[in-house]
Amino acid sequence: MQLLYYVKYILSNITKLLAMSKIKYILPVFTMLLLFAACGDSSNGPEDIIPRDVLILGDWESVVHREDGNIVTNADFRRFEFRDDGTVLIEEFEEDGSPIDDIEDNWTLVESDEKIQFGTEGLYDIIEMADNSMTLEYNSLDPFSGEVVRHSDDFLKQ
Repeated sequence: MQLLYYVKYILSNITKLLAMSKIKYILPVFTMLLLFAACGDSSNGPEDIIPRDVLILGDWESVVHREDGNIVTNADFRRFEFRDDGTVLIEEFEEDGSPIDDIEDNWTLVESDEKIQFGTEGLYDIIEMADNSMTLEYNSLDPFSGEVVRHSDDFLKQ
């Protein structure tokens, strides 16, 4: 709005400014304002941000799995299909792609959209979420030692 005000002011008073030889001071400032306005990136405005409850919808496949910060190679992988009706299909596969298990569950975003609450899978922290990738962290008990293991999975949207 201020830029528009300055443009109108300069245009309405251009003859006075020329007559007073102050245009040599105003013209560079005016040019810089136009340059900044033209080069501004309007695509990052708040109205362009996709809400997480929309961004999460679709099919996601885990590509990297970590346990307590260490990358696990030859690990099973998971596929999530988040649906807009609040349900999710969670499929687990062997490394070779053989199915292990699948679960139909419910999901909802909680704590200011920073966590996913599943009906049976528990609470997952959303570490990062973009158009085509996300990182989730969650805790589970080690079936052998009974200790809590912190998992982190990187997912790509399919």
